[in-house]
Amino acid sequence: MAESLRLQLRRVVLESGTLAGRIYNLVIFGTILLSVIGLLVQPHPMRVAAPGEIPLWVEELERACLLVFMADYLLHLWVSPKPLAYARSFFGLIDLSAVLFFFVPQINSGLILWIFKFGRVLRVFKLLRFMDEAQQLGRALKASARRIGVFLFFVVMAQVVLGYLMVAFESNHPDTQFQTAGQGVYWAIVTMTTVGYGDFVPQTVQGQLLAAVVMLLGFGIIAIPTGIVTVESIQQARQDRLRVCSQCGHQEHRRGAVHCDQCGAPLPALPQSPSS
Repeated sequence: MAESLRLQLRRVVLESGTLAGRIYNLVIFGTILLSVIGLLVQPHPMRVAAPGEIPLWVEELERACLLVFMADYLLHLWVSPKPLAYARSFFGLIDLSAVLFFFVPQINSGLILWIFKFGRVLRVFKLLRFMDEAQQLGRALKASARRIGVFLFFVVMAQVVLGYLMVAFESNHPDTQFQTAGQGVYWAIVTMTTVGYGDFVPQTVQGQLLAAVVMLLGFGIIAIPTGIVTVESIQQARQDRLRVCSQCGHQEHRRGAVHCDQCGAPLPALPQSPSS
């Protein structure tokens, strides 16, 4: 009896293809959004709220969300085929934090209080469970992490060189704002990312020409990682769809499908993209 109930709840909690599963996910999704609304009216995170400072409806909303999150976490532990693996996973830790950090102790330490309240903010990551695109993007980022890391390493080296050149160009100007190489690197980062605070401005012609070059480089710096992730995302989506059913040979399936959309047979696991 208990095992039958567990299997039924597993289809509701872990699978969104059924009507009950969609309703369950909708309830959790709505609870997350409501809890985020409650966070928007919380007082300053570095101090303890005075009595009556938090509206009563926010406190009641927090309690209701706590009950839903606790039930969701316990259900996941009970119905998961591998409860310990779920508890140690990213979403398991996020689900635990959504429950654990509701219990903020009344302490006077601003730093410790901020840590506990920050843990409560992490519940917004529970929304990722309901987005197939987020999971696909995560796989694409993981597969392209090494290439992006190498690219960013060369970008950092280029910014160090450009910052040092700016300090060298500006060193002889009487009104120069660049006194150290660190200030030059900071300027290169701000300029290349097209932020442009304006706190460091080149005064010489050579410095202004170098600034123009760095600004133009900024467009390419932003576009290259986007292209890498986009290509990997397309490959991930193609691999996700083109899984061949061993029973009927059907290839086109829903994203993240576990069973064949044509005959219902189990599909092979998603292939892992090698990081290169």
